[in-house]
Amino acid sequence: MTRVTAFLFAAIMLVTTSVHLEAQVGRESGLWNWTDKAPHHQSIVQVTAGEGTGTGVIIGVDRSKEVKDGYEGYCLTAWHVVQHHLNSNEISITYGNGRRAKKCKILESDQARDIAIIWVWVPRGVPAAKIANRSIKGGDELEFCGLGGGSDVCSSVRHFAGTASSPSTLDRIFADVPLLPGDSGGPVFNAKQEVVGIISGGWFWYDGGITTSSGAAIRTTWPARASNVHPIRTLMGKIDSGEVKKF
Repeated sequence: MTRVTAFLFAAIMLVTTSVHLEAQVGRESGLWNWTDKAPHHQSIVQVTAGEGTGTGVIIGVDRSKEVKDGYEGYCLTAWHVVQHHLNSNEISITYGNGRRAKKCKILESDQARDIAIIWVWVPRGVPAAKIANRSIKGGDELEFCGLGGGSDVCSSVRHFAGTASSPSTLDRIFADVPLLPGDSGGPVFNAKQEVVGIISGGWFWYDGGITTSSGAAIRTTWPARASNVHPIRTLMGKIDSGEVKKF
């Protein structure tokens, strides 16, 4: 594989196949500054699209539209996690309480900025994360969350600290932290625990010494790349205005 090919591959793909592990992957590696478990992590979900899995976050619950023992709502994830399933019934969401929403649909997306909003069923008790009003800029403290390496959404979501680097723009966030396959689509929170971005991936693959419980190596990519909050709010604005037809 040439250097250019490796560069492009790392920049696009951070999806993984499902592997059940009982602890946060990479916990003992020293590569991450882990944050404490907090209530806003309850909004994090696993997104399964065909054979691949990634991460997502619930950003809206419409309590005026009850469905069984839950509500209609919105899940935000990375476009590349679901891009091959635009018109299929193969997208499902797994919540931290073990409940599962099937046949979820892509409602709106921005391929260039690698974000997608999915129309989902949200069980009672699952909160929606708040979307920030202010875009991230270089030097801002962040928290990255994901299910990299097959972490279990019910017990072992990965959440770790990072700092936005100076190349960050209104559309993109960069940070000097590594990521694992499966972190894609995970939320980036600010110091107020508001969603400010969605993880896209990294630029360069390397061997960070991370392995599964069976000893298999997991590639690590660095530095972290995510959308900024501006394009996320733009998509939500289209939905809230009625410009996007709901299912």
